[in-house]
Amino acid sequence: MTRTRAGSPAAHGGDGETRGRPGRKLSQALLDLVDQAVVVCDASGVVRWCNGPTGVYFPGLRTGKTPDPAVAGPLGQAVVSSAARFDAEFLGRRLTGRSSTVGDCSVWLVRDETEVRRCEVELRAERSRTAFLSEAGRRLGASLHHGRTARGVVELTVPALADAALLVLPPRAGHADWYRCTAPGTAESGALPASSLERVPHLRRALSGLWPWSAACPPGEFAALGGAPPDPGKGGGESLVTVLPGSGAPAGALVLFRSAEAGGWNAEDAAVVGDFAFRAGMALSTAALYAQQAHTAAVLQAGLDPATLPDVPGMRLGAAYRPAPEELGFGGDFYQVEPARDGGGGVEFVLGDVCGKGVEAAVLTGHVRQGLRTLALVESRPLRVLDVLNQSLLEADSGRFASLVIGTARPGSGGGLDVVLAGGGHPPPLVLRRGGVVEAVDVGGMLVGALPGPEFGQAGVHLMPEELILLYSDGVTEARGGPDGAEEYGAERLAHDLEVCAGMPAGAVAERVEMRVADWLAGRAHDDIAVLVLQASPGSSGTAGALW
Repeated sequence: MTRTRAGSPAAHGGDGETRGRPGRKLSQALLDLVDQAVVVCDASGVVRWCNGPTGVYFPGLRTGKTPDPAVAGPLGQAVVSSAARFDAEFLGRRLTGRSSTVGDCSVWLVRDETEVRRCEVELRAERSRTAFLSEAGRRLGASLHHGRTARGVVELTVPALADAALLVLPPRAGHADWYRCTAPGTAESGALPASSLERVPHLRRALSGLWPWSAACPPGEFAALGGAPPDPGKGGGESLVTVLPGSGAPAGALVLFRSAEAGGWNAEDAAVVGDFAFRAGMALSTAALYAQQAHTAAVLQAGLDPATLPDVPGMRLGAAYRPAPEELGFGGDFYQVEPARDGGGGVEFVLGDVCGKGVEAAVLTGHVRQGLRTLALVESRPLRVLDVLNQSLLEADSGRFASLVIGTARPGSGGGLDVVLAGGGHPPPLVLRRGGVVEAVDVGGMLVGALPGPEFGQAGVHLMPEELILLYSDGVTEARGGPDGAEEYGAERLAHDLEVCAGMPAGAVAERVEMRVADWLAGRAHDDIAVLVLQASPGSSGTAGALW
């Protein structure tokens, strides 16, 4: 018995039925694409037409003849017995068929249930793999903490990909951190000497980036890592070493362990491991980069944070600082207060605002602050200090400048304070008198670092006990908020709010000003804000001191 080739004229009902009929040829070609056998029988049970898959399921079937049960199996039996359905084994396949009446013909649709079940199993497996990778991407992208991300990597793999997992991170400072998971939802971590990786060639190659492919490895090879590998009982069968690709260098090496009962990894498993490794590597690399940037920002911030205000007899000090929210916690506004170096009492102070925001402004802030500290060791004249600082900024050729108010506050006559101010392009300080009167001190002056040969201003103020002077950056007066969110806080509103602070200590005044500006902003974006308050203590006494 010869097998009819799928799609041959014999299987389709003869060449004469389709010759010269493009529409029928197209219909035939389309039905050949159907994954079920389609058999058309006339009223007497004779096969008049069938599609290509019919020749696969029923190799002996012929058009022009009644299906013989001996060669057409359950289809032939169903046609002979006029049954409408069948479900039977035939030639190693589980076939199901059903008949529909079209005109005076019966049309049989037959499918291989074994193939259907296999496709369903593959579809469920593919959905499971897709769901796993989707969940892995969601969890790994939920945190920028490097340690939590590493723990998530090993926890995700158990039991989805392996019975146990070990993640080894690239060596650093003579050791390599590792993370291990041997049960769902649990992870352990530790460190091992970087030299021990030399005794595990698969790990060494993976972490060096010289072997970008997954590789099977005998579990016993990891004994050189000491207590880092999981208990052999958790993976005594086969292990797979996979590099986790990072940004230009491996982000780590992942070792998956399977027991002998679980078997090894097939092609589908290897593909899922590869996709997961890519996601894990990118997440670890991103978290490591963020950790590095956060560390850099923390170190820079530590050097820029205002020092604690000193405790100085005869005066009260208060300050508030709020950097722009989008600038990693540091910006261009700053203040500093130090006890006077000449031993005469009082303090030397400065409040400034450099142009720009973020890292660039922070660098210039550090330059200005360090320059002022250095100049204070050799120069006591405030105008001269500003001249030298201006020249220093111009020679740095950064194109940036600053506004500053520097000065001294010393014990003065009548138990108050004598305050001397020198300024360059900064908003005028405000003095709050005991009766609630607010006065602006017009220091004047040009911006520092903007032009050669600038003119800077100078002014002096005497504060009686409980009176104070408020220095602030333009982030206060230019804060935009209010009912429409676009109105500036303004110098007039600041002076009005300061009037009600008469009799309050310096610290409370600084906090109140910051709070009022924050309420005005109502959570909107803002520039850096710095406030410094110097106040003559109630009942303070002293003798007149020389002005700076």
